Amino acid sequence: MTNPAEAHRPSVIRVVEHPDELNPRGITITCPSCGARRDWLLLETRGRTFVRCRCAHEWKEADLDLDYFNANFCYPDRTWPDSRDAMIAMGFDGLLAGAVWS
Repeated sequence: MTNPAEAHRPSVIRVVEHPDELNPRGITITCPSCGARRDWLLLETRGRTFVRCRCAHEWKEADLDLDYFNANFCYPDRTWPDSRDAMIAMGFDGLLAGAVWS
């Protein structure tokens, strides 16, 4: 049974921008939708870690577990109570799909 305090607690999303490639197990992660190899938004919520591309494709990356997130990205850029607001504010809502920052 769910703890009533947990049920009413808002979800907190830790958000970290990662401009470089990700190689958590020695294999470079690529976006399955557009093929991008860098410029990620990493999200952690409720113990699960996700990768989001500028094209707005988001997935749970099996090689990027919570321990890896905590060990490498323990200081999130920001926290957000709502994922939609975080995606828009940080430019990962699809509007900048294909943009590459140098």
